[in-house]
Amino acid sequence: MKSILGLDIGSHSIKLIEIGQSGNSRTLLAAGSIPTPPKALQSTLDADHQAVAAAIKQLIKETGAKANSVAIALPESQVFTRVIEVPALSAHELSSAISWEAEQYVPLPLDQVNMDYSILRDAKATGTDKMDVLLVACPKTLLEKYLGIIEMAELIPVAAETEIIATSRALVQSVANIKTAVLLVSLGAQTTDLAILRNGVLAFTRSIAAGGEALSRALISGLDFNINQAEEFKRTYGLEQDKLQGKIVAAVKPIMDTIVGEMKRALAFYAEKHKDERVETILLSGGTAKLPGMVVYIAQNVGIEAQLANPWVGITRDARFRVLDGEGPTFTVSVGLSLRDF
Repeated sequence: MKSILGLDIGSHSIKLIEIGQSGNSRTLLAAGSIPTPPKALQSTLDADHQAVAAAIKQLIKETGAKANSVAIALPESQVFTRVIEVPALSAHELSSAISWEAEQYVPLPLDQVNMDYSILRDAKATGTDKMDVLLVACPKTLLEKYLGIIEMAELIPVAAETEIIATSRALVQSVANIKTAVLLVSLGAQTTDLAILRNGVLAFTRSIAAGGEALSRALISGLDFNINQAEEFKRTYGLEQDKLQGKIVAAVKPIMDTIVGEMKRALAFYAEKHKDERVETILLSGGTAKLPGMVVYIAQNVGIEAQLANPWVGITRDARFRVLDGEGPTFTVSVGLSLRDF
């Protein structure tokens, strides 16, 4: 049974998943998380990167993971991801044209990024004379930092991709029976990443700099909490309107207005492009998605049914992993990474 580690190195925690694959069979072999050394990912110091690598080694030891090949996620906020339309071209023509196309969308000189692309829908699938292409550009310095950490952890990096791509792969099974398009919303610590899946294929991506940390800062500012109080009240009461006279919800409303507003803009963009289709389901992932009342708040304010993401669909799990039943949103990215073909 072949397997690779899916490693989601977040600003607050490092999540690890190992899924064994044999034919169409998928079995969870290892799972766990560990706190990320504070501010280590923002640092350029070798010692801080060594601390992250040491945490990864400890996590592997604690979970009993066996694979030494690893797929990693790159932070969406620092990677440029976009679905673009290009004229119907042959593979050779597209390869030649993609740099010119990228110059219009990537806000960095192309010699400073690693770039890749994938055809999502050809002209036949779109029904037009254009193709939908997923374009991804990652700053070379960012990729070098993450690869350096992986090598310090004595692992073999086999793939690096964005968090939203990994999330999409993890949830393809979950959305298989949903006939309409689906809005994926990954609510992380520092960002909220949006994607629309159409027939299981990416049709839209977007990332905004608002997440769980911004909610905590809003509580510190609005209710004069310290950071520990803000985190505790956020985790305990979340966005439940009937708790503490609604003071928590009122304090975080400006941040949630930003997140909800971006979700509505994504839906409007999709509706304009696909006038005969509707997005009728929202799947929420990421640690912040688990806050009490978050699902209800999103559903009420966006006006679409919302539910927590479940990346465990189609994956066999022993009884010892049942504790993860409610942790799907937290592990969605690492599940998607471990499901990657290699």
